Amino acid sequence: MKTQYKTAVFMVCTIGFAIFLMSSTPKLTSVAMDDAGYVQPTAYKNLITYQQKDMSVYQTVAASERKAEGFKKSVRNATKSRLSIPTGNKNSLEFQKEDPTAFFEQDLASGKLAFNKGMNDYLKSGGRNLPKQEAANAIAMRFINESGLAPANKEEIKMMHSGGLRLATAGSDKQVDVFRTVSYGRFLDGVPVYGPSSKIIVHVGNNGEIVGANALWKEVSANKGTTVKKEAMKSAKEAELEMNRRLATDFGKGARTKIKEMSLAYYDGGKSYIQPAYYFQIIVSLPKMKDTPATQFEYLGIVPALRKTPEAFEVLQQAPPEAKKVIGKASEKEMKKDPRRDIE
Repeated sequence: MKTQYKTAVFMVCTIGFAIFLMSSTPKLTSVAMDDAGYVQPTAYKNLITYQQKDMSVYQTVAASERKAEGFKKSVRNATKSRLSIPTGNKNSLEFQKEDPTAFFEQDLASGKLAFNKGMNDYLKSGGRNLPKQEAANAIAMRFINESGLAPANKEEIKMMHSGGLRLATAGSDKQVDVFRTVSYGRFLDGVPVYGPSSKIIVHVGNNGEIVGANALWKEVSANKGTTVKKEAMKSAKEAELEMNRRLATDFGKGARTKIKEMSLAYYDGGKSYIQPAYYFQIIVSLPKMKDTPATQFEYLGIVPALRKTPEAFEVLQQAPPEAKKVIGKASEKEMKKDPRRDIE
């Protein structure tokens, strides 16, 4: 049953997740390759910035019991009390045996509050009488406000994407809308926040009903953040050099990389701090191997902007499986050239 649940939750709750990470799922294509050479960093000259003042470090706090109770009340109303919802505030994960896509989850320490009333009927027959996208946006925002998911500072939350899920019907190329999906992200002093946390996704179904919601959002503590001194920040050029060194290590000598875009924003790893970070949208081209074609994909890189970070960063994106095969074969080739080469 645990496997069923994981499969169902993955299908339902990650529909719009990659959108928040500034890049879509990597797409592989055949490309022509030439000899790779090191290129001096230049993306930093076109650094995208949003802030009107100095960057800060924000400490975050766990979701309050009051917020959790407000959310559970809204979920009971949305599901007509058909979902098993815990009465306390301990970490909980409850799902229905009849429909493993129906679940309730709470983890106040991480700011996780999520539910889905069940997708079996939607996945079988698609959506019926779905609201227009603009109406779905308004319905989703109203649920966020009424359920208590909205942050204390309403200026922080912004709609990042409005779309939905479509499925192809059996035996034809026709696609049907299943439900609407509206995704929200966070801005602090006008600067976007990326990373695993500071996200809310709402699914809107037939006749405007709330099918599900998935929030990872911790409040910023009352001190409003600590301003970072300029000498405590890496320069954009330093960050690009660091990113290039990491790309060379991760993808090997034969890889060719091109930074499409570089920006300075905030990173929220869902732990205790929101801190400045440099983000890179990168095209990675891997060489043709003996039995593997040359491949190209988009990759999202991140470098901490602080010289001394209050907590560690997580890798936002992994190379796709096909690319990992090429990387592995390239590494084996290097090892044959020099078997004394250390592997970290």
